[in-house]
Amino acid sequence: MNNTFRFGVVALLVFGGTVSAMAELREWKDQSGKVILAEHVATTGDRVVLRLEDGSEIKVSLDTLSEKDRRHAVLLTPPRIDISVSAKVDRTNTDMDKGMRRRGGVQIQEESIVATVTLKKSSPAPYEAPLQAIVYLMGQPEQHDGYVVIDRAASRFTFTTENKNQHTFSGNEVNLTSAQAGMERGIEYKGYIAVVRDKQGNRIAMKCSKLDFEKNADAIIGSKKGAIFDEDFNPVDLEKAKREKQQEKRFQTPGRRF
Repeated sequence: MNNTFRFGVVALLVFGGTVSAMAELREWKDQSGKVILAEHVATTGDRVVLRLEDGSEIKVSLDTLSEKDRRHAVLLTPPRIDISVSAKVDRTNTDMDKGMRRRGGVQIQEESIVATVTLKKSSPAPYEAPLQAIVYLMGQPEQHDGYVVIDRAASRFTFTTENKNQHTFSGNEVNLTSAQAGMERGIEYKGYIAVVRDKQGNRIAMKCSKLDFEKNADAIIGSKKGAIFDEDFNPVDLEKAKREKQQEKRFQTPGRRF
């Protein structure tokens, strides 16, 4: 028997036996309305590999499936995506008038950062479901080991033949200023995380500029711009920290009555 999908013949084999209790077993319908019971194995190119309840496998052309099942087969195998991130960083240094400080001058460093993300589908199978790409830019406060999300930009897209299975978007321009006068103050750009999620929210591709970001991606992804993390990537409640600092300062005020 030809193993490249003949619903009529295969259906007789399936329905003539006993249906197993496999959780993955489902009905697959072709465009003529004929149905078989099978488990999805893989979607490769323009073919779907299905495993029948007797353990045998058949290859099915995507074009022969009903529209609903064709989309289902495509969604079960997310595409391979190549992620390229170009972070353009422009830095300028300015020395302020030394006469403005009793101990030397002040050097001001300004950074302008824009991240451009290019996503390209590298797997051959078509994938027409919508996707979401998000890029997080990470900064580090001077004199601190923690990090802060200095920008978050998202873009929704779909791979199509019209866009050549490629999508490019840019984040927001971020401007950072730090001053150095004996001790540095400000925030410095440290890298990025780019992630692609399907419409169910599953992460299907990711690229990071630092190994620390990759190891702690679960903590960073989903955070908002301005989110702060300590050196172990635990979220920092800034308002709580401010309240604790104010309370500490209050108790340290000399001569205060309580």
